[in-house]
Amino acid sequence: MSRRDLKKSLKRGILLAAVFAAAACRVRGGSFEVDVMGRRTTIQVNHAGLAANLITPAIPGAPGFGPPTIFSAPLPTGSGARALGLAGAFTAVADDATAASWNPGGLTQLERPEASAVARYTREANEHRSGNRELRVGEDTFDGAGLNYFSLVWPFRFAHRNWVFSANYQEAYDFTQKFTADLSGVTVQSRRQAASGTFRERSTRNQNDGTVDLDVMTDVTTETTSVLNQLLQTDLVSDLAFEQEGVLSAISPALAVQLTPKLSLGTAVNIYQHDLTQPGPIRSRTRANYSGTTLSRATITTTRSSSGTYSYEGVVHLPAGGGLPPVDIPVPETSGAFPPFTDTETRTAQSRYVFEGTYEEENEYDDLCGVNATLGMLWTVNRYLGVGLSVDLPWTAAGRQTRHIRNSVTTYNQARTAAVGAELTEERITRDIDFHFPLYWSAGALWRWSNRLYTTLDVSETLWSDFWYRADGVGKINPLDGSPYGQNRIDDCWAVRAGVEYLCVLSWTEIPLRGGVSWEQRPAVGAPDEYWGVSLGSGISLGRDPGRVILDAAYLYTWGDDVLGSLVPGPYGLRSDVTKHQGYVSCIWHF
Repeated sequence: MSRRDLKKSLKRGILLAAVFAAAACRVRGGSFEVDVMGRRTTIQVNHAGLAANLITPAIPGAPGFGPPTIFSAPLPTGSGARALGLAGAFTAVADDATAASWNPGGLTQLERPEASAVARYTREANEHRSGNRELRVGEDTFDGAGLNYFSLVWPFRFAHRNWVFSANYQEAYDFTQKFTADLSGVTVQSRRQAASGTFRERSTRNQNDGTVDLDVMTDVTTETTSVLNQLLQTDLVSDLAFEQEGVLSAISPALAVQLTPKLSLGTAVNIYQHDLTQPGPIRSRTRANYSGTTLSRATITTTRSSSGTYSYEGVVHLPAGGGLPPVDIPVPETSGAFPPFTDTETRTAQSRYVFEGTYEEENEYDDLCGVNATLGMLWTVNRYLGVGLSVDLPWTAAGRQTRHIRNSVTTYNQARTAAVGAELTEERITRDIDFHFPLYWSAGALWRWSNRLYTTLDVSETLWSDFWYRADGVGKINPLDGSPYGQNRIDDCWAVRAGVEYLCVLSWTEIPLRGGVSWEQRPAVGAPDEYWGVSLGSGISLGRDPGRVILDAAYLYTWGDDVLGSLVPGPYGLRSDVTKHQGYVSCIWHF
């Protein structure tokens, strides 16, 4: 059934009695008496026009359903079990195959060809709270696993200097997010309208009471005023499920050179694309099953005031009597103005309908790609102190976004014994898009207490204020709340990370013990969210060069309280407590 047919059916059901009554009769009229040759005769006068109203109540129906929009910023991912065992305080260390992602200048510390691979497992739990009773939330848990890093490293000599080339694959940005909620609400709309009109009607009719036989002509002008008071109320409940998945990865060839025995420089060119190890594109899905009732209460008060003129002529039939035969006496044409009269009528219409529907929205990001560079410097100040600096330049990811929205709703009568109508709307839009990712810089220091013990500290900043999204034909927007870019500013975010490593040297192997702590800010509208983290790590060295294998493992626990307020923007007052567990395992093989 089409939308037009649905509206017609609803209208018939809601206003059936009122429309039928209006079409079948006229409103009460007026009457007046005239003297026809000594006999009092009553003449009826009707209002001009039918009793149908000048205005019609609005048709209630299922509302156009749209769930709250979910926004989730993609988060940069760390690389390697060794670095993350130090809580990511690796800028001034950068002495393994993952250096290309932390500080390419550190690659010159690798003296032999090697290959490495890192696997990751992540589990996150978000416990949500809402200050709005219409949004009922609980806990969402989701996990994921994948190849975190892979690299090949080849040191060589050129122009009397040590050089290192590496080819790297790395996870760059993780889009994973999940959110479920129950949404309810009552919408009440009050509608008041007034309309007026003027009707004129001329009519002739015969009026015969057996004695007086008249042809009566009336010319009636009616002023009609209608006032509508209508209350439309919709009660709606839905269960909402949002899921986002996908990883943006980078293929990163890197080159480093040792300019002096204490100073090295390096750069990595990062070619970003959809993660080749993940099935399907980056995508988000929103699904809501919703149901509710819609109620209309309408009262229409109509006032009709009529005035005009009349005329009549005819004959008076005098019966036989006193020996005289019956006589017909002509009545000459007589005219005049009848007294004005007013009628007021109030009609009510009430109807209730039940509806249920399904809303589905899917966004896919295809061919998302871009290029930037990571620049790094490593300076060994002395035997105790080392300093590192890394800059990840801003870049823009270009691609295509396809948005597919499907909304189906069926409306029933109040008893749910019959479907009044069904409606299906479907929309698919594909646009070219740009995601602009911000500049990131990190400075680190390494202090060597001995050959077996060192501590490291990193301070970094991500310029999230320069993060935006743009679709073809639409201006830049804030990806965290959908507002125009610059309207609700995102603050730049800082992070501080510290780590320690102690090396246990045994006769047959070396076992490092690592730990770290971190504090970081993540982008949010209003003020950044704050997260804390702790990490533990260790490893083992097997064999000797060539052919030596190093196995490393790391565990990170990260938490944030009263965060993710930007996940569902608007009046919902959403806040969440987040806990995240990450495990990394890496293997490095020296040729």
